[in-house]
Amino acid sequence: MKKLFCILLALAFLALAACGVSETPVTTPAATAQPPEESPEEPSEAPWPPSEIDSAETVLELSVEWVSEEDMTGDELMPAYTDAAGQTMGPADFDVDGGDIYILNTADNSVYVYSGGELARRIDLDITGLYAIRMAAEDGNVYVFGVEQASRLPAFAAVDAEGRAQSLPFMERLSSEAVAGLSANGSELYVEEGGYYRAFDLEDPGAAPESSEAYRLADGTLWEPHFAGDGILTHTMTLDVTHPDGRTLTIPFEASCEHAGMGGLRLLRCGGGQYDVYVVEITQDTEYYIHTAEYVLRVDEQGTPLYVYTGASSAGLHNTRLDSGALYYMGLDGSALSITRLPDVFTTPWESYESPLAGITPPSPGAAANA
Repeated sequence: MKKLFCILLALAFLALAACGVSETPVTTPAATAQPPEESPEEPSEAPWPPSEIDSAETVLELSVEWVSEEDMTGDELMPAYTDAAGQTMGPADFDVDGGDIYILNTADNSVYVYSGGELARRIDLDITGLYAIRMAAEDGNVYVFGVEQASRLPAFAAVDAEGRAQSLPFMERLSSEAVAGLSANGSELYVEEGGYYRAFDLEDPGAAPESSEAYRLADGTLWEPHFAGDGILTHTMTLDVTHPDGRTLTIPFEASCEHAGMGGLRLLRCGGGQYDVYVVEITQDTEYYIHTAEYVLRVDEQGTPLYVYTGASSAGLHNTRLDSGALYYMGLDGSALSITRLPDVFTTPWESYESPLAGITPPSPGAAANA
C-alpha cells in the first residue's frame, strides 16, 4: 500500500509541474477534430511561419567556469559554483530581446548581454544570494525577481537600457516563492505568481495590475490548459486560447498511446491559424517506473495535428522564450551553455512521429491492487 501511495504522489507531482511549467512530455498528443467553442471568423493575422528556418540553430554557445565560492575573483566569464548549502549558483534564466540574448547569472549577480554572438555589456545587480530566479528583458530594460537564500524574502531589481536602477513599487507586493515567471511586452510586465498572471503597467507603476488565471504570451495571447476526465493519467486535454482581439477557441489534444496520459500543454506561439504547443506525456512500465516524452506539436485551429518537432535537447523546451515570432531555449550541460533557436518550419509530419513511449509495457490492471 505504501508503494502505491508513493507512486500516486509522484504522478501527481509530475502532472502538476507539467501543467503549470511544462514538463517532460511524451508521445503523441494528437488532437481530436472537435469544433472550437467559438469558431473564429478569421485566423490570426500574424505571419506564419516567421521565417523559413527548418532546423534548430545554436545561436550562442559559451563555456561555464566552475569555481569554488571562496576562489571567485570577479574576473570569471559566466562563473558557476555550488555553495555550502548545496545550491548551484550560476546561469539561472535568460531572455531574448530584439535578437540580443540576456543571461542572468546568480554566481556573480549580473546579467550578460550578447549581441551578434559577442558580449556587448554586463549589468551588475544590487542583489545577492538569490535563488528561484526569474528575469525578463524588453527594449534594453532588465527586470529580475528572486528570493534571498537567508531570509527567503523577495528581492528584485530593474535596470534601464542606460544601466540606471529603476524603482518599481509594485514588485514589493509580490510574494517570495510564488513567482514562477516574468515576461515583458512594451509597457507591461507580466508576472506569474501563485497560479495567477498579473500585468503591471511600467509607465504607471502605482496602478493596480490586471489579473487573470490564464497564462499569457508576450503578445498578450491568453491560454489555459485543462485536463479532461478524472484521475492523474488522463488521455485527453484541451487548450483554451484567447487572442488579443478577443477571439476564443478550445483546441483538443489526445495522447499518442492508449496507455500514456497527458502530462501538460504549453502554448509557445501562434499565427496564421496555427499553434505550436509544447506537449508532455507520461506513462509507467511494469516496474512502476515513470517515463515521459516531450515534443512541440503544430496544430490548426480545429486541433488537427500537422507537424511535430523533437530534439536531442528538448528537455529544455519548458523555458522557451518568444522574440519576434522566433522561439529560443537555454540548455546547460556541464560546463557548456547554449541558446538554441527552434525551427520555424517543422519537417516531420504528425503521421510520421513515433513516440518513445509506444514500446513501453504498462503494469497490468490488477498489479496495483496487489502492490
